[in-house]
Amino acid sequence: TSSKSQEASTLAGIRSLECRTTAVPPMSANDVMVSVKAVGLNFADIFCVLGVYEAANKMLSDGSPPNSGGTSQAAGSFCPGLEFAGEAVAVGAAVKDIRVGERVYGFTRFGAYRTVVVQEAVYLRPVPEGWSYAEAAALVAQGLTAWHGLVELGNIKRGARVLVHSAAGGVGCAAMQICTSLGCQSTGVVGSEGKAAWLQERFPQAEVLVRGPQRGYAEQLRALPGGGRFDCVLDSLGGKYFSAALDSLDPMGRIIHFGATYSYGGAKDGWCGLRKWLTFVPGYLSRPMVDPGQLTPTNRAVFGFNMIWLTDRVDLLTAELDAMLGKGGMTNRAPAVGATYPFEQLPEALEYLNSGASVGKVVVEVGEKSKQD
Repeated sequence: TSSKSQEASTLAGIRSLECRTTAVPPMSANDVMVSVKAVGLNFADIFCVLGVYEAANKMLSDGSPPNSGGTSQAAGSFCPGLEFAGEAVAVGAAVKDIRVGERVYGFTRFGAYRTVVVQEAVYLRPVPEGWSYAEAAALVAQGLTAWHGLVELGNIKRGARVLVHSAAGGVGCAAMQICTSLGCQSTGVVGSEGKAAWLQERFPQAEVLVRGPQRGYAEQLRALPGGGRFDCVLDSLGGKYFSAALDSLDPMGRIIHFGATYSYGGAKDGWCGLRKWLTFVPGYLSRPMVDPGQLTPTNRAVFGFNMIWLTDRVDLLTAELDAMLGKGGMTNRAPAVGATYPFEQLPEALEYLNSGASVGKVVVEVGEKSKQD
């Protein structure tokens, strides 16, 4: 059995990806073979193909580590992708909860940019009734990122004041939904008036802020109701936005940093492109510095995390997945899919995601669209 895949032999930019025909790896007793119908895209995918994601570079050079929670990959070629949805077409002898023909979605430690994925059943869940494959493919990575950041690290409780950067994106929308489900007071930060209107319509009870230049961001926060004080910040921007958000924390507050899209956002040409260096180098040189000695007297905490390393703890990952789906209310409402592309145009889809113009989730669809009535 063969599969189409979007792979790269060198991680030098989005256009390093090539559509190839590859063999489907053999199944174990615990595996499920999925005919993929949709793939969710993430900024982590962009970091991978730019060569700035350590785990992707290691996989390209060494191949898949054993029992890594990912689909099999040989050294010398790298297939990105963290989440997918499709139809189970074969199940291993030890799989009890998934049947052939069932609609499923799931997570993988890379390798989702394929039309056929073989993954352990523990990483798969049934598609909720009424959801399209595209909606199901938009759930796991962003939902787990938001849940792990806000709940496991941020320790948010009912009534907590939460600031969410890039709130109109995939992770941001998931974070806003989790805050709503847990009874938190959320403030979503976006980059344009259009995104603000879209986010306010989806979360009418939330405060929405259109961020301005970095240097004026601290003043924008202070002008918010309550003086812009927060118990938790979910940060994906970095730079002075991070510094201003850190200063906005009340005692016992926590800032959770899981990306730096402001610094990497202009990286459109790979490592050799001029625009890459004109934006990346200044952002790197001006990155915020945190003095641990100032955290103690102000009772604040800084966390950083990379969700891919949760695959080393399958017990933790699956427990958080089920908690996110249940307590987090992530199946109460289908994720917002802002744009879809055909599988053959996956590089174009990544470029659109990287442009910063998207809202919700950008999803790639394989074959005909499918939505359950």
